Amino acid sequence: MPDLNLSHTVSDDGNTLKISVTGRLAIDTAQPLQSLLTELIGTVSSIQLDLSAIDGIDLAGVQLICSACRTALDAQKRFNFTGSLAADVTKAIGDSGLQRQATCRHNDNLPCIWCGGIN
Repeated sequence: MPDLNLSHTVSDDGNTLKISVTGRLAIDTAQPLQSLLTELIGTVSSIQLDLSAIDGIDLAGVQLICSACRTALDAQKRFNFTGSLAADVTKAIGDSGLQRQATCRHNDNLPCIWCGGIN
C-alpha cells in the first residue's frame, strides 16, 4: 500500500478547507494529516474530508479523524466527509463496531459522521 498523500484547498471565501486523502492512513503515516488539520482548523469554519481514495486505514487513522471532528465541533465548526467512503474505510468502521453507534454525544447526539451523519 502506498504512503499517505494529501492535497488541500481553501475555498475562495476562506471558509471551507477541503482535504483529499489517498494511500494508507495509519499510525505510521497519520502525522502529516494531523499537522495539516492542526495548522488550518482555526482558520476556516468548515472542513470537508475526502477519503474516497484511501486504500488502507487502521484504528489510529480512525481515531485521528474522530479527534479532528470533535475538535472542530468544540470550536463550533463543521466537519464532514465529501464523496463516498472507500471500501477500506467502510470495512474499518465495521471492524471497529462504529457502525452500531447511531448518535455521537460530542455532536449534540446527532448521527455520528462514521454512521452517515452530517454535522
